[in-house]
Amino acid sequence: MLLHKNFYIPNDVVTTVPKRSDRASLPPPGYLIVSETSLRAGLHFPPTAELVEILRRCGVCLSQFSYRAMSVIVGLIALFRDRGAVLTPEHLSRMGRLTSDM
Repeated sequence: MLLHKNFYIPNDVVTTVPKRSDRASLPPPGYLIVSETSLRAGLHFPPTAELVEILRRCGVCLSQFSYRAMSVIVGLIALFRDRGAVLTPEHLSRMGRLTSDM
């Protein structure tokens, strides 16, 4: 439960350790793969609707975002909210392209 306390994860969210056969790019049905770096970058639960929509539109899961990308996205979501706006994938596309380092 230290993980829940340190990263503000609600107690009703069940955390498990993945099996050797599990892959971050293909989580089991009903599971969400999250790395510690995403939590350190500012991710809280439940993920914001803006973040979920951005991930869906980009075709990636949380575990595929780097620490830097997660920090930028979470920061932009907070900035937009402070200004009374909602960050959308269209806003991001005007700022630049989200690309993979592969």
